[in-house]
Amino acid sequence: MFISVNTSSIPKTFKGSTLIIPAISVGNVGQLACDLLIATLDVEKVGYFCSPCFLPIVGNNPFASSLQAENSNTPCLSSEVYYSSTSNLAVVQLRSPLVKGKQSEFRSHLLKWMKECEFAELIILSSCHAFERSDEQLIGAPFRYLISPAHKDAKQCISQLSWKEMEERAVGYGDRSLFLPGGGYTKKLFQACCEAEVPCVVLLLFCAEGNNIPEAMSIVDHLNQWKHYIDEKTKKWTSPPSWAYLFGNMPPSGIF
Repeated sequence: MFISVNTSSIPKTFKGSTLIIPAISVGNVGQLACDLLIATLDVEKVGYFCSPCFLPIVGNNPFASSLQAENSNTPCLSSEVYYSSTSNLAVVQLRSPLVKGKQSEFRSHLLKWMKECEFAELIILSSCHAFERSDEQLIGAPFRYLISPAHKDAKQCISQLSWKEMEERAVGYGDRSLFLPGGGYTKKLFQACCEAEVPCVVLLLFCAEGNNIPEAMSIVDHLNQWKHYIDEKTKKWTSPPSWAYLFGNMPPSGIF
């Protein structure tokens, strides 16, 4: 599943580190948030999470700039792994959707890899459809979180923050269940972590499709309140060079 960039030195320092992964969800908020983490923190690409569950893609290096000519031609694949020993975290960036019917297989691959590498915790960055919010969810900020029962350390830390836990929705005769519309594999992966007793935290926002950079900024700000990856007073999140092309070129003046 994991293929190192340098096959002679597969990273063994994943042990005890945090694994961050985006959900392929509405507005691509999780993936945009991972872009911010990779562009801002001292991370390097250490390999690829090669799973047949994702559609294959190849593109230009989204983090290359004029100051990094030596890696400007490095290809970008559908699932890449970045690691920072300074921040003690690994970030898996996903750039293509899951193959239909492969969600269960993907969960198995991910949890198996986590166990093999002895990651300390999993953080899922996700989003949900804003138009599906219930009446009680319309009050306050659109940010929500979920914590698996096995992650007692996170529960203690997050309880000191002014965050709101994701509400369950009434289903059937008085039963309540998680309802994460537009969240992709978020719900089932979180439930799998709960069943496997994997320490897991989900950070998500209600949003709509469009320019979702503000939501990505918001979700990493919340993550930073907990993990303190950057100094909020002296440093800001860095946008990757590829974001200059998110919406294409300006329309030609001749059409007006």
